This record gives sequence, structure tokens and C-alpha cells, in this order.
Amino acid sequence: MKSIWLAGLVGVGGSIGALMRYGISRATVASRKPAYYGTLLVNLAGSFAIGMFIGFELESEHVAEYAFYGIGILGGLTTYSTLNVQKVTMLRQERGRVLVYYLAATYVGGFGLTAAGAGLGYLLHT
Repeated sequence: MKSIWLAGLVGVGGSIGALMRYGISRATVASRKPAYYGTLLVNLAGSFAIGMFIGFELESEHVAEYAFYGIGILGGLTTYSTLNVQKVTMLRQERGRVLVYYLAATYVGGFGLTAAGAGLGYLLHT
């Protein structure tokens, strides 16, 4: 498949993922929950989903689908930049304990969910 088409798939998928993230962020704030709850949700869900794609070997067997769903939608859905802004905000607000829990949930949880998703994807794929 031509790279221009793959780039288009990534762009459209990324737009969809970013809109999904925005909606989740707005819903989180509207429910009077801290904004970082929404960020944690999208990052953990995205970690699990990308793990599933790894297990399904989507990146090597179905390049166009991976470009759209994996790089595009999940890349737009998950957010490292917002995570970093929230970490700095927590530091400024001297919320160290919350920051430690947030980091543990994000990184340990993200790694664990990626591994679990990959394992499940592999089992379903074979």
C-alpha cells in the first residue's frame, strides 16, 4: 500500500482518537472527577488495545488496519503530553502522594495491560 494512503489512514484515525479523548476528558470533568482520571483511563485502555494488536500481529500482517487503529486511533486517544502536564501540576500543588499513585497506575498498569492484551491477542489469533 502506498505510504500516502497509510499516512491518510493514520491522520483520520488520529482525529477520531483525539475526539474520543476530548469527549472522555470533558465527561470526566463534568462528573466532577479529577481530570487525571480521564487521562489514566484512556492511557490504560489504549495500552490494553495496543497489546491486543501486538498479539494479533496486526502491525506485520495487516499494515493498513494497524495504521488506522493502532497508530491513528490509539495514538490519538492516548496522551503522553497531557500526562506530563498533569504530573507537573501535581508537583506544583504539592500532591506528591497522588502523583506517586498516578505514576504507578500509569506505568505499571500500562505495562501490565499491554502484556495482558498481547497475551490475549496471541491466544485469540492462534
